[in-house]
Amino acid sequence: MSEMAKPKKAKVRPATADDFDAVYPLLRELNSTRFSREIWQRLFTNLWERENWSPGYVLDNGERIVGFLGALFYKTELNGEDHTVCNLTAWIVEDAYRSNSIMLLMPFLKMKQTTLTSLTSSREAYKVYKKLGFRDIEQASRILYPVPSLCNSFKVLTSEDEVKPLLRKDELECYQNHQCLDIAQLVITDGSESCFLQITRRLGRGQIQKVSNPEFFQRVIGKVCRKVCRAIDVNSLQVDERFLAGKSVLLSRKKCFPQEKQAKGALSDMLIDGAYSELSVLATP
Repeated sequence: MSEMAKPKKAKVRPATADDFDAVYPLLRELNSTRFSREIWQRLFTNLWERENWSPGYVLDNGERIVGFLGALFYKTELNGEDHTVCNLTAWIVEDAYRSNSIMLLMPFLKMKQTTLTSLTSSREAYKVYKKLGFRDIEQASRILYPVPSLCNSFKVLTSEDEVKPLLRKDELECYQNHQCLDIAQLVITDGSESCFLQITRRLGRGQIQKVSNPEFFQRVIGKVCRKVCRAIDVNSLQVDERFLAGKSVLLSRKKCFPQEKQAKGALSDMLIDGAYSELSVLATP
């Protein structure tokens, strides 16, 4: 490559909502058909009205944006204290600047007391994260098919008036934060114990993104799968296998992910879910 043909030097800076128009052509390369412009723009919208919010980082060569790494932040509790989680998503860089890709990741690696997650990595991104110390947290989900059950002791509640009184403070905040998204929110209860679920829907399948009470969920999901499917109008359910903890479910099958889900930080694997991730934010029917 001649001196004149070398790409201009690029710098990393925090992204803003105003960068969306410049980043959108890159995002279309990740998925040019499934997501509309309006759906991609959710990544550049402060959906949860966070202070000091940014949609991630961009690689800017002074004339145009040549790379982007998206980030979705949320707070959870760890050992009785607030803990920050950052889900990394939509890592895309122009071919001429691929050697600078790691620059977009460096600001996140410097964040202290933060758990980083990547739930939908490409093969290339997965390898980079692995080399940087990310651990695998999940490699497969289980597809659950509805079967008739004689057990009538469990209710599946979907109306806001029924669901909200059964939620803890943190669950209620999560529920309210997701009312603006295309995601089903429901509670399974037996009257004394309950489980809050958030489920995205795609091609007739409900993909469970959040399980608030895994132990209860593991005991009852086989008995209420049919009720849940009917309540949200899907033909089957899909849940990460770690939330089943080896519990067998009648009429189910394993489905491996193209790349394992990953995390780096102190938060345990069971506390990591897809509620505040692109899996929910970009969800479409």
